[in-house]
Amino acid sequence: MVQFFKQLTLFSFLGLMVSLICWITLAKHSENFPTAALLILALLPLLFPLRGMLYGKPYTYAWNSFLMLFYFSHGIGEVYSAEDFSLYPSLEILFSSLTFIASIIFIHLNAKMRETSHN
Repeated sequence: MVQFFKQLTLFSFLGLMVSLICWITLAKHSENFPTAALLILALLPLLFPLRGMLYGKPYTYAWNSFLMLFYFSHGIGEVYSAEDFSLYPSLEILFSSLTFIASIIFIHLNAKMRETSHN
């Protein structure tokens, strides 16, 4: 069960990264914002916890769950402020929520597994 939530977290985390890349490169946005700068601003914070998540470090998963709150808030703000429906903010909300929930469950199950293995 722990492995399932680890994989679910990684899947949703990478889904968030891909959806942000697609949003910035494919969707219409103002020409005043350079695409490269937007990609750096959106993806750089996601690169910091990636290594620890791939190695399954619970501390990194906990830290990453706090990071997901920023992306969730950003998606909510974009949905609220947009005049028309856009798929990309909805995907950001979906993937950040899924990453947050799966991370919390992974941390909880991993702690229980470690507790039972020490006894």
